Amino acid sequence: MSYLLPGVAALASLLILPFWSFSFDVIPKVVVILAGSALALLHPRQVPVPRTATFKWFEILVAVQALAILLATLFSKHHVVSLVGSTWRRSGLFAEIAVLILAVTAAQFLATDRGRLRPFLRITVLTAFPVAIYGIVQYFGFDPFMPSSGYHFGEGRFMIVRPPATLGHATYLATYLLYVVFAGAALAQSETRRAWRAWTIATSGLAGFAIVLSGTRAALLGLLAGALFLVVRKQLRWRWAAGALVLLALIAALYVSPGGEKLRARVLWSSEDRLGGARLLLWRDTLRMSAGRWFTGYGPETFTLEFPPHQSLALARAFPEFYHESPHNIFLDALVSQGVLGLLALMALAGLGCVTAHGPVGGAFVAMLVSQQFSAFTLPTQLYFYLCMAILVSDFKTERVETRRWRPFQWVLALPLACAALYLAAGDVLLASARRELDRGDVESAVRSLDRARAWGASADVYFSRRFLAFSQAASDTGTRFRAWQYAMDAAARAPNTAEDRQNALLNLAGFYAMQNNATAVERSLREAIAAAPNWFKPHWLLAQVLARDGHPLEAEAEARAAVERDGEKDPEVSRTLEQLRRR
Repeated sequence: MSYLLPGVAALASLLILPFWSFSFDVIPKVVVILAGSALALLHPRQVPVPRTATFKWFEILVAVQALAILLATLFSKHHVVSLVGSTWRRSGLFAEIAVLILAVTAAQFLATDRGRLRPFLRITVLTAFPVAIYGIVQYFGFDPFMPSSGYHFGEGRFMIVRPPATLGHATYLATYLLYVVFAGAALAQSETRRAWRAWTIATSGLAGFAIVLSGTRAALLGLLAGALFLVVRKQLRWRWAAGALVLLALIAALYVSPGGEKLRARVLWSSEDRLGGARLLLWRDTLRMSAGRWFTGYGPETFTLEFPPHQSLALARAFPEFYHESPHNIFLDALVSQGVLGLLALMALAGLGCVTAHGPVGGAFVAMLVSQQFSAFTLPTQLYFYLCMAILVSDFKTERVETRRWRPFQWVLALPLACAALYLAAGDVLLASARRELDRGDVESAVRSLDRARAWGASADVYFSRRFLAFSQAASDTGTRFRAWQYAMDAAARAPNTAEDRQNALLNLAGFYAMQNNATAVERSLREAIAAAPNWFKPHWLLAQVLARDGHPLEAEAEARAAVERDGEKDPEVSRTLEQLRRR
């Protein structure tokens, strides 16, 4: 257990497998968390458990949250998604329960012997060194694992870079690194060896530097909140303040140098978007949506499926091309997915964490809590959020210790977690195999791998429909071209039933029908896309063009007006379509 718990946490932040895994920055982490929680349950030794009031409340609130997640899954309209999670973060029932199990186990483990905290922090903090380095070198244009186009936005001197490192997105990276900055300070405070202390300070400083380069305003606000917490508690040491000033001086020097051009562009972008993008309207629409199922919620990981019909016209007009995968607030996420019981449990746990917060780890908890008001949990950030809480609630004088024996019923919990890990890993590996086979030009092997992946419940039909189409267009052999086209068409036809963004899958399918000159099927797909996402401008716009070509000018003009209304005059070509139809 001394290495299992911190090892799982370290791998959850560090592990990416770009070649062997299809969702290489998500699935490996989820599999590690699921497998680690199963091993923690199956640990055969007797477990001493502290019986402080704080620890009892922690266990009770975690149990209530687990119950809320279970109820939300039972009443979900999309049971498979709620069980294993959506493709963007895989935070379904099994994964969330696994995080809670690891949190309680860590609290038990640390409370019975506080001497375990230092090695625990060493593993979880110092393994962040390569993560922070990776984020920094991504900012400066070096990336050996993934194409930089995925996190570069804009053009010329207005281009910004949002390095994701191993966490999938700059926001998740920065939120995770908040733990590293403050927990690193706690570790440096306890280290007696100069080499260990130097490495810890370097890791903490690099983490702070990477947070700034990520351009994540929520994390910077969290960093400030954590520092203010230590100031108010009179726990900010002068060495930390001096180190922070040195770091600020280095950042200021970079900012005015040629290397700080993208950082200056990020500041410019932020100044033009002072209200946090779509968040205010998104939060309002989420609250309205949650009123429909306030008690049980819509189920874990169902937001992408359920939100489009609830999206307001105002949000669509302001951000017509945005894809909203979550409410970008952990409390609203809990409310809309788990209902009021899940919201109350999470709020109570956050309150318990704030009450027990002290020292640098308390600063880490406060910093992450503030940052997560503007972003969603992913499994790594959720795990570190709960680990902070586990460290805090375990740091109380233990009045009495109760010994719990390992019991066979723990198999009942461990077995489905292990099976979920295998289920996700097998499908993901097969999808990655299909991608590699397409890269080699072996279409038939790719199709066989995709068929095997579907048997494991894994699919990426929109992606592979486009890959097969590209292969068909590039093939010189007529037979190969026809087979690749057929595979592309089959994948596109399946996508509306397998993709979580159904409206996008239907739009993709309409494009394939257009290549077959099947106007009836194109119109049907576009109308289905409108039904799935009524306030998305694009299917209205395309349907207007289809209706105009088919000789229905009045209907075409109505759809074009609907597209202009939903686009908010962001795209000139949409307004131009309406003007052309009116002239006709």
